[in-house]
Amino acid sequence: MKSVKYFLFVFSIVISALFSCRPKPIDIEVKPGDVKLVVFTQVIPNNVMIVTLTRSFSPLSGNTSDNLSSLLVSGATVQIKSNNQTYDCFESSPGIYISVATSSFVEGQEYELIAISGTDTVTSTSKMLPKVDFTTVLPSVEKNIGDTNVFVSFNFNDIASVSNWYLVNFYKKQANVGGIDGSNYFQNGSNSLIRSILLSDKEFNGVYHAKVELDSLKWNDSIVVTLSNIDEKYFNFLGFREGKGGVLSQMNIEPLSYPTNIKNGYGFFNTFYPDIKFFDLSQY
Repeated sequence: MKSVKYFLFVFSIVISALFSCRPKPIDIEVKPGDVKLVVFTQVIPNNVMIVTLTRSFSPLSGNTSDNLSSLLVSGATVQIKSNNQTYDCFESSPGIYISVATSSFVEGQEYELIAISGTDTVTSTSKMLPKVDFTTVLPSVEKNIGDTNVFVSFNFNDIASVSNWYLVNFYKKQANVGGIDGSNYFQNGSNSLIRSILLSDKEFNGVYHAKVELDSLKWNDSIVVTLSNIDEKYFNFLGFREGKGGVLSQMNIEPLSYPTNIKNGYGFFNTFYPDIKFFDLSQY
């Protein structure tokens, strides 16, 4: 009995010592970062450049990527400059600006973006990269009882003598739910990005070939496969945010430690031409 009492006595001393050594809580005030303009652009070959303009936000503000549409910036002045010419962008819908005059981009030419909203001005410059096309791209559909397996085989040739970075995207068509989609390839409906592949030409020699399986597709879905020759900074950004949600939502949410080529803001001014292939899976 004495040993039990002694143990309880020692135990009580240890517990008291632990609680007495615990530091007092310190109030920490975390202030949200400055709200800045966020830019994302997409070139639709032989058509238009689309500029999406939003504002950054902090999770501390109560905003989430689910209500990203509330951050769209309307009424801004958005211009593209190149070769001593200025092209005005018109606002097609809240936060979405389109430049038709810049539809014929010139490889190797430098372009400047200027976006002004109130007292905020962001600028960026970007050079038009060489377009890289698929050599072949072909889907195949395996129809099983209660299941459908969809594969896409593709290859392309690397541009020799220089370092290159590539992005392969796979989209399916879905009902238009009114979200932000600056690269809508379907006339009726909107894109749902189902897979992305990032590649450096250091990973392969001359020709890249792959066969990938795409999930959550039906035998009669419509899909789009795109290949883009992108710059290293955008490649690094996509690598950082891979698996962390949509591009637009990750560009807006703090902490914004991702690469950017926007001065006084966030996001990317992209001037690359994607090679775009459409497929109706019911034909395969």
